Amino acid sequence: MEPTFQVLPPGARLPPTKPPKRGGLWGVLAAAGAVAIKFIVPILLFLKTAGTMLLSVGGFVLLGWNWQVAVGMVILIFVHEMGHFISAKSYGISVSAPVFIPFVGAYVLLKNRPLDPWINGVISYAGPLAGGLGGWACYGLGTVLDYPWLYTTAFFTFILNLFNLAPIPPLDGSHIWICFSRAWTPNMSMSDRYYMGLYLAALIAGLLLGCLECWRYLHPAI
Repeated sequence: MEPTFQVLPPGARLPPTKPPKRGGLWGVLAAAGAVAIKFIVPILLFLKTAGTMLLSVGGFVLLGWNWQVAVGMVILIFVHEMGHFISAKSYGISVSAPVFIPFVGAYVLLKNRPLDPWINGVISYAGPLAGGLGGWACYGLGTVLDYPWLYTTAFFTFILNLFNLAPIPPLDGSHIWICFSRAWTPNMSMSDRYYMGLYLAALIAGLLLGCLECWRYLHPAI
């Protein structure tokens, strides 16, 4: 089919055309920015966590630790913090990525920390629980591979998580032991206190047993 042309009479002019809207360009830029934020922010958060993890490894090495133990400890501290992270997420609480502090440990920030002492206690309990399970996994791996540094890493992991259960702010234990105080948690039911006590006793027993097992391997003559 041949194209058709409109013939204008002499002296006639075409109607003025409106300049193209630039909103389309801004829309493209906004979409590109949203995509960049979607992908760049997680990458930056990952680099923040990974970078501070590397600094912590260097800090442990400067203290004279074997580099394998230093790496293992930082990984298991990460496991501990991920226990807090996953537990907080399960309650729908916004939480930051783990940040490591050389020579100290690591932390995650709850951006809308709940006032409910039970939730606070559970989230705080989840860290040492995950760390303890990670320690037992490290111990089990040591029994398979027979690498002494794995037992050493597991031993220090158990010690670190036991220390974290002390009722001293800002340690995790300060949010757990408060559940047993009626003065600070008057609205908590007795059943919640009972279950928290049971969970805490089981965790302490598991961490102490892990310490003894690792110590028995590292010092067989004792």
